[in-house]
Amino acid sequence: MAVPAADVKTSNAPVALTPQQALDSAVALRPLLVEQAADTEQRSFHSEELHLQFVESGYYHMLRPKMFGGYEFGVADYMRVIRELARGDMGTAWCLCLASGHNLQFASWWPERAQREVYGDGHFAAAMTSAPGGTMRRTADGWAIEGAFPYASGGPYSTHFMGHVFARTEGSAEAGPLSTFIVPRSEFTIRDDWGKTLGLRGSGSHTLDVRDVTVPEHFVLYGKEQVSMNVDEGTPGLELHKNPLYGGRGVGFFGLELATLAVGGVHAALDEYEQILRTKRTPLPPFTLRAANLRYQTWYADIVTALDAADATLDRVADLFLEYATRGAEGGRPFSAAEDLALTRLAAQAQNTAWRALELIMRTAGSSAAVQGTRLERIWRDATMVIGHQASIVQDFVGADYAAAVLQASN
Repeated sequence: MAVPAADVKTSNAPVALTPQQALDSAVALRPLLVEQAADTEQRSFHSEELHLQFVESGYYHMLRPKMFGGYEFGVADYMRVIRELARGDMGTAWCLCLASGHNLQFASWWPERAQREVYGDGHFAAAMTSAPGGTMRRTADGWAIEGAFPYASGGPYSTHFMGHVFARTEGSAEAGPLSTFIVPRSEFTIRDDWGKTLGLRGSGSHTLDVRDVTVPEHFVLYGKEQVSMNVDEGTPGLELHKNPLYGGRGVGFFGLELATLAVGGVHAALDEYEQILRTKRTPLPPFTLRAANLRYQTWYADIVTALDAADATLDRVADLFLEYATRGAEGGRPFSAAEDLALTRLAAQAQNTAWRALELIMRTAGSSAAVQGTRLERIWRDATMVIGHQASIVQDFVGADYAAAVLQASN
């Protein structure tokens, strides 16, 4: 199915919004996400109806600076809303989260001129990929960018795209430093190539093409990567917005996003599991409702406890992000690379805890609960994609970096 046109419709976010109001609206929207989940997966991204609901609920403004009409929610408040939406449908929440969450990075690291131009256009949502997908070369007008960027989650409803390319010097075959850029929706196209993976087929993670597009100098962070941004000397966003929220690093927040989506999905699996316990009888005597069976009760208690622990860990990671950023903003020790890596490692532990709870759900729910097309089957497929993404793409690489940073610092 074709992706939305470049002139994606947007509506108005509420003038005022509290974290509790946003959370309440997410809970209220969950049934609609559940209802549309199969169609979302078939389409490869959520419906325009849901998109407009998200805009009107203010979700794209949660991390947007107040200077530009946003709410400046804390990271923990933002993640709680995302977790509730993932409890409705993980793919839909993924598409929203990976586009709306980049308000934080853009408002933190881009210069004031870029922020005024981009936010001045109104609604903002940006897909982003961390893997380099092309090159850029300097021109008289700025930088000419060329590349293809697969797995750009959130692309269907994004107004902008942020990616990584290698700078090229005229006459040289060698690649220059890896750099970050941003381009508006008019300057990239979306391939209709998503939806063939095992899970997360509704996450809108299409390939985006940027073909010989020239952007001004202030739309490029030359020699800087979003996953390893150094904030020792502060950030443009901290100076502009006077809020430590915009003085943080990147990889910890990214790992927290993935873990939050995954844990929310396991909460959805628990919802299904509880319904099974309340409606199905035990397969062996004595034949009672599973909810009244001691063994099922014990399994249920283990699952709930594991998810409580995962939720608490995610909340702690979000609080630590702001704690480290605030310490640096107030003249204390800067938010370090080791701390950033520690955050993503801790978030991954929360995800692993939830994953083990999901394994217990799948092992004890019964085969009829996971036949093709059931909600539990979809959740399982989605969760397997997230656990692989978190492990192979993030944790297997940052684990060694984290250990090296901590051990070297202790010398």
